[in-house]
Amino acid sequence: MNWHKRYKELKSALKLNNADIGKIIGKTEDSVKSSTQPNLDFPRNLKLAVVVFESMRNNSIENIRNYIDGLN
Repeated sequence: MNWHKRYKELKSALKLNNADIGKIIGKTEDSVKSSTQPNLDFPRNLKLAVVVFESMRNNSIENIRNYIDGLN
């Protein structure tokens, strides 16, 4: 599975959208959308997020959602 498919799986499982991702990494929703287009190289920082997600998949996703919701 490629990075883009893995990223979509992360977003779906965590019920995230590009605005949520942008909030976390300090970018706009449009910037996230632009940088994660399938025709571009996948961003390294989001590769890390995918790997961490996949490693933690069996742990509580609710804790991650609570963290995101607590960001300003």
